[in-house]
Amino acid sequence: MKKILIPIDGSEASKKAAEKAVSVGKIIDAELTFITVANLPTEDKYSYFGMTVENAFIANRKNMLKQLIVEEGRMLDILVRNIDTENLRINKKVIVGVPAEEIVKLAAEEKFDFIVIGRRGFSKVERFFVGSVTQKVISASPCPVMVVNV
Repeated sequence: MKKILIPIDGSEASKKAAEKAVSVGKIIDAELTFITVANLPTEDKYSYFGMTVENAFIANRKNMLKQLIVEEGRMLDILVRNIDTENLRINKKVIVGVPAEEIVKLAAEEKFDFIVIGRRGFSKVERFFVGSVTQKVISASPCPVMVVNV
């Protein structure tokens, strides 16, 4: 049985990727795993002229992460509920970490046959400055990656 990994971030691109993965999954009788990666900025992102900002946000980081995990799980539930996944084996996972790294790590550890991932239409300049989870996954993936453009 083929295993397909579908990273979801709540964007229209990831929704389109999920729909494509379901279509492919039905054709090849695959097991689909939808994942989302919960990621809070690190403490070093909150500094002012080199001094770390100690505030309620940082102090409550664990609580915020717990809430983010719950919200990401709900988002996955809603997405899967709104796609026709009848007769498919479906798994859902919320992982904590850096999105591209966690996607590639899970693909390797659980020996997925391929990844179906969405991509927004960033220009070359935008990709250079903000990076692209999709590009990083393509570069480091241990398995083939199907990219669904929006």
